[in-house]
Amino acid sequence: MRADGLLALQTGVFRLPDGQPATFETFEFGKLRVSSGQLAISDPLLLQTPSVLSIPPGDYKVVATIAQVPESYDLALSRPAYLSLVLSDQPTVSVAPATFEPSHVEAGTRLVDQRAGMPNLRGIPSSEMSSVAMSDAEAIVPNMPSDPDTWFDTVISPSDGSGWFDRMDTEIDGPLGSLITTLPKAVDGENIAILIARPERVFPVVESRDETGKLSGIHIDLLVIGALSEALHAFDGQDELALEYAHEAERTANRQANSGARESRGVLGLLKKFLNL
Repeated sequence: MRADGLLALQTGVFRLPDGQPATFETFEFGKLRVSSGQLAISDPLLLQTPSVLSIPPGDYKVVATIAQVPESYDLALSRPAYLSLVLSDQPTVSVAPATFEPSHVEAGTRLVDQRAGMPNLRGIPSSEMSSVAMSDAEAIVPNMPSDPDTWFDTVISPSDGSGWFDRMDTEIDGPLGSLITTLPKAVDGENIAILIARPERVFPVVESRDETGKLSGIHIDLLVIGALSEALHAFDGQDELALEYAHEAERTANRQANSGARESRGVLGLLKKFLNL
């Protein structure tokens, strides 16, 4: 894939596949601690079986690229497009499939449809309650409850409303649908970053490199816009409910405008009659 086919970290106006404009914004979550150099990527509901990539150990910026779409496309008016781990601010000159650790390939990833045109491109599967997450692979088990079967009910979405998903419904950590937080038993800043995504997809994971060939970023493509979205025919057009809301808003505005015009004509008529014009 050409470097300009990856729109992660971009800002400005881009055209959706159907020609409508989307305004791209970026949001920096903060720093993700990857002390082990083993980056875990998965749906948070599949956190016990993540995909794993080797990167230089360190603390790195996590950035969401979000597309602000027309109101007939989404009730939220925004669609998260990429979740990126930024290793370097150097310009991207090449994009390639991310290279996963062999021991985690089968459990944590799926091959992306060959229509993508990138051999060996793999992605992470998403659940019905879809999100994508990044964390230090070696920090997950020591810093989560001892029984993975309890993670959903005690950490991700407990009934008392204190879980990760509940926080994602607020703007505590940034835009709705985003989260960065320390893991429950963290002692040295071990944390996780999560971004909401469309359900039941396989989201491609690519790496970017600078002109020296050095790794500059890891990007989860949420297939909203860009070369892979178009190649895989993954673009979600107008949402039926959002479209109906937009049409109703337009009808209401027209009724109000017509009512105002009639009222104006009525007042003017009375004034003319009163003045014998």
